[in-house]
Amino acid sequence: MKDSLSSFDVHASVKDLQALAGGYLDKIYHPSLDHLVLTVRTPGGGKVFVHFHVGHWLFKTEKSGEMPQEPSDFARMLRKRIAGARITSVKQQGFDRIAVLSLEKEEKYELVLELFAEGNVILVKDDVIVQPLTSRAWKYRDVRAKKPFRYPPPVPDPMTISADDLLTIVRSSDTDLVRTIATKLNTGGRYSEEICARSGLDKATKAKELDDKGSSRILEAIRALRKEIAESGKGYVVTKDFAIEDVVPVRMRIYNGLSHQEFETFSAAVESYIERLPKPKKEKPNRAQVDLEKLRRKLAQQEAAAMKLQDQARETQIVGDFIFGNYGEVSRVLAEANRKISDSEDLKELPGFVSYDRRNARLTVRIESAQIELDLKEGVEGNARRHYENAKKARKKLEGVIAALAEARRELDQYGKVVVEESETPERREPTKRLWFERFRWFVSSEGAIVLGGKDAKGNDLLVKKHLDAGDRYAHADVHGAPSVVVKMREGITEQTLHEACEFAVATSRAWSAKIGSAAGYWVLPEQVSKTPQSGEYLAKGAFVIRGKRNYSDKLEIKLGVGEIEFEGNRKIMCGPERAIKACSKKFVIIRPGEKNKDAVAKQLSDVFEVPIEEIQSVMPPGDVEIVEQVGVSIS
Repeated sequence: MKDSLSSFDVHASVKDLQALAGGYLDKIYHPSLDHLVLTVRTPGGGKVFVHFHVGHWLFKTEKSGEMPQEPSDFARMLRKRIAGARITSVKQQGFDRIAVLSLEKEEKYELVLELFAEGNVILVKDDVIVQPLTSRAWKYRDVRAKKPFRYPPPVPDPMTISADDLLTIVRSSDTDLVRTIATKLNTGGRYSEEICARSGLDKATKAKELDDKGSSRILEAIRALRKEIAESGKGYVVTKDFAIEDVVPVRMRIYNGLSHQEFETFSAAVESYIERLPKPKKEKPNRAQVDLEKLRRKLAQQEAAAMKLQDQARETQIVGDFIFGNYGEVSRVLAEANRKISDSEDLKELPGFVSYDRRNARLTVRIESAQIELDLKEGVEGNARRHYENAKKARKKLEGVIAALAEARRELDQYGKVVVEESETPERREPTKRLWFERFRWFVSSEGAIVLGGKDAKGNDLLVKKHLDAGDRYAHADVHGAPSVVVKMREGITEQTLHEACEFAVATSRAWSAKIGSAAGYWVLPEQVSKTPQSGEYLAKGAFVIRGKRNYSDKLEIKLGVGEIEFEGNRKIMCGPERAIKACSKKFVIIRPGEKNKDAVAKQLSDVFEVPIEEIQSVMPPGDVEIVEQVGVSIS
């Protein structure tokens, strides 16, 4: 199920709302912080209610719903400014998840409805923010009252970019085609799959492998899909086994075989879909739930900190690059500003002047379309260096946050279990026979070799000391916080198994919790692995020194499979690389880092494989998941 509109969906919603142009805005209601309702008198004389669930949904309906008697402060402000205003137009901002209502009263206003991230409502007059629902500030965007209004940096618009531009964008990705289209082109996951289906391209293809012909086919599919949406005027709620699956403005090929309930408008479909979404259960939390929620809040705070540091590092790097890229202009601004200060002239006369902090000699100025802060005591190189150093510091902090994030996820994994209602009695299931190697992470390779991985520092030490024999191979991920992996070699084992061991090392490292797209791994001989550090160095518990040549496997996609196998006459549940799972199992799921709670998925898998949930949890990767493929299994 989706919980918000994609860029294609916003296009369909805006087409619905364009019928309101020429009508008049009546009252504005604010039932809750994340719900705004606009009452519109249509050109035909009827009354329509526009519902905006901030960051999620936008649709019109003839139903008002229950409205508060007293308006909120934000609703009062909007009523004062735009109640009675005529709607002159409704548009989508580029290909972004932003709808804009242009309004005329005594003065002209724009009501900006943002559906990306946490969403926002912003009233704008003469390109200046009157008031936002939520105030926020970024490096290049300050969403606060009385500040100049700017849209976020635009996403690529498939209706205007060329096939060559698209090819450049896609090839810059290290992941597969479907995820690249979803993230780089802002289409969202389901539409990305639809675009791959319509263009006849394998969604699992590496984005870097796309050629000119493939780029043209993707662009044609996107443009044809958007045209179909613009001309449709309909809406469909897709259901699977009587449960809602999606809401879309056109019939989707990826949903062939599923039920499509047709509605006269996309708004009507969205309204029906929202009404049928499962309502969150309100239960008195027990102590375990409270503690679990605290851990999840802690994790959310760390994830937010990581995102903030990533943005900070990227943005300060961009500023440094901009300063160097506009060397002559920045040099001229610095010289002119220092001259004016020396001659006691007013800095406000400086072209592009924004502000000046006299105490710290910091000048904020606009050069071209960018607003940058310059230290007047430094030259061009010094100002660029300051931003580069800030970017470096942010990346250093980010390493620490990612480490803390991985630790928090591990803590959550150890503590968190699927919470069942007290009225339910869990079904007692018999575990499979426990084998000697299950004290470690493990899998059986596609060539039949046993591959073992440490679960923690103590396990790494034990694994190498007790089980790395002459003739075996040692594998590791080229990232900090990865397990030691031992391949128990035997006759017939080739590079294929060693590649799978590297994949396993990467997928069971901190890279999974950090949700990075890919990483490198390597393997070496046992005699290259040492517990003896160089003179003056220290080795932490579970760490080893690798000497000599490393045999690398680069850009390994972070993906694993969970399936049922038979090993030496015993039924086992195995988690391993995709190739190994597909070679050993007829019933499996393929997963990658995602947003689904891994314990919830583990519960579903325990039902499918009829084993205790603890047995599934013990083999799952260290973080939340997304299911990308199912064979012989049906879980949501």
